[in-house]
Amino acid sequence: MSNILFYTDTPNIGGAEKQMLLLAKYLNRKGYEVSLAYGAYSKIARMHDDFEKWCKEVYVLPTIHKHDPRHYSRLKQVLKSGNFDLIHIHLWNPGSCRYAFFAAHHLNIPIVTTEHDPFELTGIKRLIKKNCIQKTEQTIAISSPNFRLLDEYFNIPEKRLTVVHNGIEIDKFLDNNISAKLPVQDGDIIVTCIAELHPRKGHKYLLEAFRKLEIEAPRLKLILVGTGPDEYELKEKYSDLPSVKFLGWRDDIEQILKASDIFILPSLNEAFGLVILEAMASGTVAIATNTGGTVDIIQNGKSGYLIPPASSGKIIETIFTILQNPDQKRDIEKAALRRVQEHFTAERMTEGIIEVYNSITRFQD
Repeated sequence: MSNILFYTDTPNIGGAEKQMLLLAKYLNRKGYEVSLAYGAYSKIARMHDDFEKWCKEVYVLPTIHKHDPRHYSRLKQVLKSGNFDLIHIHLWNPGSCRYAFFAAHHLNIPIVTTEHDPFELTGIKRLIKKNCIQKTEQTIAISSPNFRLLDEYFNIPEKRLTVVHNGIEIDKFLDNNISAKLPVQDGDIIVTCIAELHPRKGHKYLLEAFRKLEIEAPRLKLILVGTGPDEYELKEKYSDLPSVKFLGWRDDIEQILKASDIFILPSLNEAFGLVILEAMASGTVAIATNTGGTVDIIQNGKSGYLIPPASSGKIIETIFTILQNPDQKRDIEKAALRRVQEHFTAERMTEGIIEVYNSITRFQD
């Protein structure tokens, strides 16, 4: 039985951390023993009990931030005591988790990484990154654009770089028949965006589009789910739009997506876009910007719509295309569900990860 340690130094909870939990769950079902190490400062503590359901051990390192050098010494202690076959490091940005590379390398433990959101580094950070890559057996990119970025920025040898797409548990979207409580009326057409209220998510272009849409299509209602640093500014600037509703944080995402007629993610940059998969699995037609991992998910005009980022005009045009072609909308929704079932399930993701593990010599039969 293979004994794996997951590690991250992220302070936050996002798609990467949720994928870690899902992967731990499905590796456990495949007979792998998975443990997790994270820093005491991390918001992952909110998920601690969930990880304990699927992990052999959950280690909370007594560190106070991601730069705390005790990551190195404490992680060495964990690695020595746990008899791990490998460490799987989840990088929430390309400069993260550097202490783990040195701790594992010092103990001769194979390193696998998942790069959740790669971007270019410069100066000393780039030099450290290059050193870490040399210590890594396999690097996993979550999309083909990220694969190309990792090759371009850090020259990772192709034989040590693999694409494994993120996945979702599709059944909970297929079987969910509970109605969401939304501030809409019967007959309203619901357009939903679920994303952190952050400049990179492109909300302002969607809201500018609704200045025109609520005049030309008054039955349209925009539901924004999420919180973030842009929340106050967006609410202030667009308080004059009665068609727009800010719902804040919600834990009934499956129900909201089921109730929606159109889903849109107008990001300026998107590492992958898990919520797009969730919309597609819910039977809701999805619009996303053609940036980052979204191009792996959506086949434009077949399983959803891809549009350029930062274009309110394209948002308006695409929404009208959907409204004016209901038969095409139904066909796309069916095709989108098939695409998720065939390519983006948690089972498929786990199989891809296991193939990476098995590519390391000591894991081969």
